Amino acid sequence: MMEVQADLEARMASLGVDRFRRNALEARDEGQATRSRSMQQVLDVVIDPTAAAILKFREDAGSGKAGRRHSAVRFFSGMDASALAFITAKLVLDSYAQEQNLTRIAVRIGSTVELEKRLSKFMEENKGYMRTVQTDLDKRSDHFEHKRRVYMHLLREKGDEWDGWSDRDRLLVGLKLIELLAASTGLFAVETTTTARRRSTALVPTRRFLDWVATLDMQFEIMSPEFLPCVVPPKDWTGLTGGGYHTTAFAYPLALVKTRAKAHKKALQGADLSRVMASVNSIQRTAWAIEPRTLAVLNELLAAGNEIAGLPPLNEDPLPTKPLDIDTNEEARKVWKREAVQVYARNRSMFSKKMLALKTQAIAKEFAQYPAIYFPHQLDFRGRVYSVPQVLNPQGSDVAKGLLVFAKGEPIHTNEARDWFLVHGANSYGVDKVDFDERIAWTKENLQNILQAAKDPLDYLWWTEADSPFVFLTWCFEFAQFYADPVNFKSRVPIAMDGSCNGLQHYSAMLRDPVGGKAVNLVPSDKPQDIYAEVAKVVNDGLYHSAMMEHHPQWDWVSMTDEDRKEINLANTWGAFGIDRSITKRPVMVLPYGGTLSSCQKYVLEATSKKLAAGVRDPFGDTLFASCNWLGSRVWSAIGEVVVAARLAMGWLQDVTRRISAEGPIQWTTPSGFVVVQAYPELKSHQIRTTLLGNTFKPQITDEVPDTIDRRRQANGIAPNFVHALDASALTLTVNLAAERGLTKFAMIHDSYGTTAAKTPALAKALRESFVNMYSGENVLEVFAREVVPEHLKQDTPAVPMVGGLDLSETLNSRYFFA
Repeated sequence: MMEVQADLEARMASLGVDRFRRNALEARDEGQATRSRSMQQVLDVVIDPTAAAILKFREDAGSGKAGRRHSAVRFFSGMDASALAFITAKLVLDSYAQEQNLTRIAVRIGSTVELEKRLSKFMEENKGYMRTVQTDLDKRSDHFEHKRRVYMHLLREKGDEWDGWSDRDRLLVGLKLIELLAASTGLFAVETTTTARRRSTALVPTRRFLDWVATLDMQFEIMSPEFLPCVVPPKDWTGLTGGGYHTTAFAYPLALVKTRAKAHKKALQGADLSRVMASVNSIQRTAWAIEPRTLAVLNELLAAGNEIAGLPPLNEDPLPTKPLDIDTNEEARKVWKREAVQVYARNRSMFSKKMLALKTQAIAKEFAQYPAIYFPHQLDFRGRVYSVPQVLNPQGSDVAKGLLVFAKGEPIHTNEARDWFLVHGANSYGVDKVDFDERIAWTKENLQNILQAAKDPLDYLWWTEADSPFVFLTWCFEFAQFYADPVNFKSRVPIAMDGSCNGLQHYSAMLRDPVGGKAVNLVPSDKPQDIYAEVAKVVNDGLYHSAMMEHHPQWDWVSMTDEDRKEINLANTWGAFGIDRSITKRPVMVLPYGGTLSSCQKYVLEATSKKLAAGVRDPFGDTLFASCNWLGSRVWSAIGEVVVAARLAMGWLQDVTRRISAEGPIQWTTPSGFVVVQAYPELKSHQIRTTLLGNTFKPQITDEVPDTIDRRRQANGIAPNFVHALDASALTLTVNLAAERGLTKFAMIHDSYGTTAAKTPALAKALRESFVNMYSGENVLEVFAREVVPEHLKQDTPAVPMVGGLDLSETLNSRYFFA
């Protein structure tokens, strides 16, 4: 099989080249060349010299040195030079591969500058309205021409007053900007061609430009291999490079840790990563296979093209029929446009999902012929483990995970293994908030549904209603076999055990927080605790008390303020609407990863909008945004009552980071031995904002100010990076302990651990022991402080938050810690 693997790796490299060339060619043919990585780099590099030339031209115009075209300066006076440079460079570069008549491209640039200036003026006068329009349009389209048409229509519809430029003015502005771009970069030149019939002038790329783009294309295409699974076990990691794939087909060897920071690479060279590499090697040695029955169902459903089981429709939704009187009936035109926009947005959203599904299917079809396939893994800068092959991998979408089973199964001969097998079926269907007995009972109650789904999945579509339809269908196939012959059946399905809001589990453990620990199942209980529901209950209690204020015997109606009335009305409105875990889930979930009041309000709005879209009666009308902001503040406060330790630990980490940022990068060692380096540098260039063309950032490599640290970015990043590094350590230690005890099959996704049903009890035991051991030694916050705080700052560094009374040994017996 090594010959097959070598051929496969050579093809991965060529597939990457083909993909890069195809994407670049499509972008250039469509007049959007700056979508390609090469042209993005060219665009980023040429902005500065072009902007400098524009500023110099302005100065010369002011002193009378600008020459015969100095009159152009009055049209773009007051505009940001970088924005003008961006508009000019983008429009020229986007269409460089097409014939560029000088007059045509100059008028286009002049028209775009005029529209930009007009929109800037309109935005200044209508900030709120334009912010909404921009946000909505950015979600729906990134195409220049579409945006231009939308904005032109908007300005006409709003009756914007503007003293329009003449065609001569637009030409004058465009020619001057092209001249400045060409002179400052040397990338374009003007050529005049004379024939018997006419004389034409064109803007053409210079040899310097073409050679530069060719070099960039060559660099990027070899840097972009399309990584696929292996058909032999991946090469073990024994150092920082050289693991995973077997040949030298790739331009650059795969790195164990994906990091660009030189300081991090240096720190890793001196670190003992033996435990980390052992864990990664165990994970990538796991042999997988394609489940043929699930693939057959996927093939049929995709061929039918229906929107089912989470699959997108293959065909786009048709636009609504235009009303016959659309030209004369303004209301009918508005309704049609609103409906058309919704269809367009949905089609755009579905396109990427469709491409993902088809790509997953194609890879699965190719690798279904092999008895075993493998997935090389590597780490991010915090030590989190990721599959190198994209799209189809054990960490992928529901479709990807449903298609993958272990290459070799194991019998289910114990009651404990059988129970985990049944629990997995209920979990993947979505029955995962109740206790284990209820989950097992659910599978027994749905015996006939499960068997029928396995027998005839294309006609009996009950399985498509599951939370994870394809994972559940694969389990149904196995359950039917188990039911028919429990003695000889061997299960290959990974049984996943998920942590309960895992980031909060880590924060609660490090500070021994009894309140938070109970809420995230660190202590035993008869039923699983639901922290999202608990926060929702605190919110509902607060709403009830606010709504009942007016019924209090001492309530003074005379002195009631407008704010009091608003409070009561909103409390009643939200109480009637209903606050459940769906409203509080995202705000709680993201808290340990840097959640803020603002993000909390945003997620409340998203969850509420989803409920309204599902048909819940809308009591808010045009006050939805303000109402969700009000409730978001209530949710944020409720989280603080339930999640005490996380807020304290996050605040302490941010405070310490701010104090030491001037000392350089922050470097610390995790319990697994992995070394994390957090070094967010200051960025010297500003963001270029143009209303019409959106945002652009210059490449990070040129933006970084050497030997600097961005204090704000460091503080914002430390809490999520610290807890991600800890969940990575917990996974590493768990895999190593389980491997020592004989486990060889691992399906690991950060806070979701899986193996066969037969070995799930052993993995469940290992993950609890590893977690408890990790937090039973020295306080990880104290270790962090000792490592990152210089001696001369220790006296001024705030003390580590006080530790509570949670008995971590209880986690060893908590059934729902990972469930």
